[in-house]
Amino acid sequence: MKRITLLALLIFSSQAAFSDAKTEIKYRQSVMGVVGGHMQAMGTILKGQVHMDDLEFHAKGMANVSSIVPKTFPEGSGKGKTEALPEIWEDKAEFKAAMDKLVAAAEGMASASGSGDMAVIGPAIKALGGSCKGCHDNFKEE
Repeated sequence: MKRITLLALLIFSSQAAFSDAKTEIKYRQSVMGVVGGHMQAMGTILKGQVHMDDLEFHAKGMANVSSIVPKTFPEGSGKGKTEALPEIWEDKAEFKAAMDKLVAAAEGMASASGSGDMAVIGPAIKALGGSCKGCHDNFKEE
């Protein structure tokens, strides 16, 4: 039994370690689709003042998914059908700073959303949108 478990572990861990750029890109695009969905939902909620009780759900979801966004850009995943610019891998420090800003802004929005106070939520969603725009402007082909 231990041999089978060890063999399964080796097979699955080696597959994860040796994924190809195409698979990494597909995963990244899926994760970014979730990011976009939460952002669109929050924007719709705040602009239309509808489903306000769902805002915190989307804000927390955004904070959760943003925490994995940085790892969706592994070395070598810029080759293929992607809108990710080479600057991501060429200027790693600037990209890391942009990712840190995204994660912090998403966490800030999650915290603000629970307050129910638009004076707190407004600046938080603006900061989150700004962090998204910063990445799109500098690291995404439009």
